[in-house]
Amino acid sequence: MSRVSTNNKSSQRPVSAQVARRRDLRRQRRQTLLLQLWRFVALLLLSGGFSWILLRHGWTLRSPEAVILTGGAGLESNQVIEAAKLRFPSPLLEVSPRELEQQLIGVLPVHSAHVQRRMFPARLVISLKPEIPIARAERRGPAGRERGLLNAAGEWIPLSDAVADPLTEIMVRGWNSPQRGQVAALLQQRNRFAGMLKAIELDPDGNISLITTELGRIDLGGEPALLNTQIETILHLNRTLPKHLRGAHHSSLDLSNPDRPELQLPAPPAPKQPKTEP
Repeated sequence: MSRVSTNNKSSQRPVSAQVARRRDLRRQRRQTLLLQLWRFVALLLLSGGFSWILLRHGWTLRSPEAVILTGGAGLESNQVIEAAKLRFPSPLLEVSPRELEQQLIGVLPVHSAHVQRRMFPARLVISLKPEIPIARAERRGPAGRERGLLNAAGEWIPLSDAVADPLTEIMVRGWNSPQRGQVAALLQQRNRFAGMLKAIELDPDGNISLITTELGRIDLGGEPALLNTQIETILHLNRTLPKHLRGAHHSSLDLSNPDRPELQLPAPPAPKQPKTEP
């Protein structure tokens, strides 16, 4: 009996103050952690809700007036908006500047496009650099002959009121994409021709001919690797040929082999036969 009573007394012995304090500190830490967790969740919900409201109602393109055009491309806002396929209202952050730039370059007669999103207030700033046409051009399309313009890279520019007049009077006939590089090389060296280059004719078989004021028709053939050499030969012949051989009516120059140019002059007219009296 004495042993049992002794055990009961020891189990009912009061907890020391140090142990109680540790328990209180653990309880307080748990409460502090729960409070911080609750604050974090509340802040996350509030920030998410605020962001959603801001995206849906704050950063929204509400009308065409929210689209600002710069760059002097000569295009109307409705043309750019239609080309960009913008709808209003539209969340600003759903607009991808890079994708929109590529779309505008592919549809509009512009050399480059730069798109910026402005947050306060919600605006879409579109800067368009106008295309500079160099020459007039013709090509065969599904509906027949089409007229257009070419830039310095030999790229086709559809006719439009927003496009300026070409810088030269050169006409490119039979334009096609595979020969664009050769056309570009000729247009980029146009100043070296000193105004004598009047037309570039492209054949479906790949041959290229030039119409000039001084040397008449020049047949270059269809070898792109010879083009630079052929241009140098043309300039050399224009400087060295006698004047009576330059500018001859209906003359032609075969430069398919630039090492052996062949100048063909028109046959002289046959002398008139004197009339015989009957």
